Amino acid sequence: MEILLWIVIVALFILSIVGIFMPVLPDTLLLWGGFLLYHFVLASPGEGLPASFWWGMVALSILMYGADLLTNMYFVKRYGGSKWSSFAAVVGIIVGLFVFPPFGILIMPFILVVVVELLQNQPFERALKAGLGSLIGFLSSAVVKVVIQIAMIIWFFLAI
Repeated sequence: MEILLWIVIVALFILSIVGIFMPVLPDTLLLWGGFLLYHFVLASPGEGLPASFWWGMVALSILMYGADLLTNMYFVKRYGGSKWSSFAAVVGIIVGLFVFPPFGILIMPFILVVVVELLQNQPFERALKAGLGSLIGFLSSAVVKVVIQIAMIIWFFLAI
């Protein structure tokens, strides 16, 4: 039974990393599912994960959620987008989760940023460049999230 539980935990960790690129899968929740399964089912009573591990995981989880939004806003602005375009990129991420998953999270921010820039009478090239910033922001946040998740998984194995 213990081997089966370890297989499930490792599968949850792998699916959490896949979830970064397929937003239909709740990446952080899958990761936490592995932690909780170990702590409450596999570990002996009183010998689970220490409080410092849980506090660290909360902080890193918040950082992962912020990575999507902050990197998207940053790159839209860096590529010439306005404040409204940065806001549109965040709205696009949220809407994209529900519209045409998993590709909506890439397409919707791009489209909304381009539309917002064009509505502000910006040249098409500048609007397109700002939209490209939203794509680069998503890819950058994916890299950041992979690094954070791998760090969380390594910390888990060091803590057990």
